[in-house]
Amino acid sequence: MATCQAFVDQLIQARGLIVNIASLSAISPYVFGSVYCATKGAVVSYSRTLRLELQPFGVRVTVAMAGTVRSNTANHGHRSLPPGSLYERVRDIFQWRLTYSQTNATMPTDVFARHLVAATLRREVPSILRRWFGRPDYFYDGGMAFQVWLGHSLGEWLVDLVAYRRFGMNKLEAILRQEAAQKKLA
Repeated sequence: MATCQAFVDQLIQARGLIVNIASLSAISPYVFGSVYCATKGAVVSYSRTLRLELQPFGVRVTVAMAGTVRSNTANHGHRSLPPGSLYERVRDIFQWRLTYSQTNATMPTDVFARHLVAATLRREVPSILRRWFGRPDYFYDGGMAFQVWLGHSLGEWLVDLVAYRRFGMNKLEAILRQEAAQKKLA
């Protein structure tokens, strides 16, 4: 945000393009990562608003909706559930999820970067054709990007359903039902 503010005069003069990196997590629940999802959602909201604010000055804003892309995200120290966590029952799922983005259809960083640069350097076309032929307002790429884009296009409920099952919340639900049934018997 500070960089955009610092260079807005030059961006206007050049009729430039701002590219902000977000994540599919902005529109897809990444279980055990709600704070991460919120930060990526903030990047998307900021970018959408900035796009409208700078459009009269000829400055474009693209949001890169990165799927699973090779990064150091799983190397940020050991993360664990706090004592007494509600999710202790599914600790194994929590641990598995910590490296999910680096072990599931993960795209090499250089490939993602080349795709992003190619998309943002495409010539401009009328906005109605932009999605297919011009620089995109949203750039979806990386592992699982198409699936999340398609699921979100069909309905948020579909993405939620897939994420609920993919990240084992149905297993937690079954455990909780079983615990409740055992309490009734006791």
